Amino acid sequence: MQKDIIVVGAGPASLSFLRSMRNCGLAITVLEQAPETSMADPAYDGRDIALTHASRELLRELDVWPCFDQDDISPIAKACVVDGDSPYTLEFDSQKKSFDALGFIISNHIIRRTLYQLTRKQSNLSFEFNASVTSITTTDEGYNVSLDDGRSFDTRLLVAADSRFSKIRSQAGISADINDFARTAIVVRMNHRENHQRTAFECFQYGHTLAVLPLASDLCSVVVTADSDKANRLLKLDDEAFVDFVSQNLDQRLGSMSLASRRFSYPLVGVHARQFVKPHFALIGDAAVGMHPVTAHGFNLGLSSAHLLARQIIDATNNDQDYSSEAVLKGYQNRHIMETRVMYYGTNGVVKLFTDEHLPAKLARKIVLRLSNLLPPVKWAIEKKLTEIKPGHHSPGLF
Repeated sequence: MQKDIIVVGAGPASLSFLRSMRNCGLAITVLEQAPETSMADPAYDGRDIALTHASRELLRELDVWPCFDQDDISPIAKACVVDGDSPYTLEFDSQKKSFDALGFIISNHIIRRTLYQLTRKQSNLSFEFNASVTSITTTDEGYNVSLDDGRSFDTRLLVAADSRFSKIRSQAGISADINDFARTAIVVRMNHRENHQRTAFECFQYGHTLAVLPLASDLCSVVVTADSDKANRLLKLDDEAFVDFVSQNLDQRLGSMSLASRRFSYPLVGVHARQFVKPHFALIGDAAVGMHPVTAHGFNLGLSSAHLLARQIIDATNNDQDYSSEAVLKGYQNRHIMETRVMYYGTNGVVKLFTDEHLPAKLARKIVLRLSNLLPPVKWAIEKKLTEIKPGHHSPGLF
């Protein structure tokens, strides 16, 4: 069965790519190993996504943003970076600037549900659920994709969007730089007595990191990252002890707290593919770049990759070019790979500096925070990256 494009994986980046391709005139099939019910009504998974202005603009272009319930969008007015027990903080405040917010928080399951509700109506698109890919092989005109149920599909362009642990990437012969941080992120929603004033916190404590994303006035998303041994111990704490741990690490900034959801945990592994394309093949989302969450790049980069690849394909078809050719696909790679490589290794450097417990590193990060706060050009550059609205330009995360 011949398809113009096959996409493996139906996560948020994949769905964004599909939405971008809604008027392209190409027949696209999505192979997703999960059941359809997990797409139509995904469960809350603990992940609340911080979106930049550029990402909001892209979602507006896709007619996705207006479909979100306004109560599900939480603007970030301020952000504070705290180092250990130091009273000194690095602060960003949108209320002192011309922009309306530093970023916007929307839950991952709401993004997925909204994107799926829109894409499933596209006439050029079909979904195959419970579809597990067993192998891919090159053909004269693209790829053959075989499923575990015996079916197979031929396609001119195969797009892998099957997570940072992508099996399709490996089967296509593309290697990746992988960094197992040996750390685990614990994510949970919490209620609190004091109003957070729409302020996000990134607290680099000794031995672990605590991030807080503001949701409703008395609700926030908390992310604790620690080495996996310590994270396992934290997961085993009873609710009261865990709440006490979070409150103390926030220095009681939000008053008394309580759990508003169960705790979720995710191992932290960073991935950057050494190339994003081959003839008739492309990587997007986490299959191309999977970031450490400390700078909240995540979906912002995935959305950018989806937009850039779609634009490259659409421009090629409009100009009667082969959209699956290496020359066309390299246009996407050239625009996406270099800047993401800088972000990937830069973020890993930040992680190394702010998780190193040796005295020189502790002193260095205090100096970094003070210089960033005292030098207006540094803060201006960070704020500009957060709030620029040019689609297709990569924006860093919130810290």
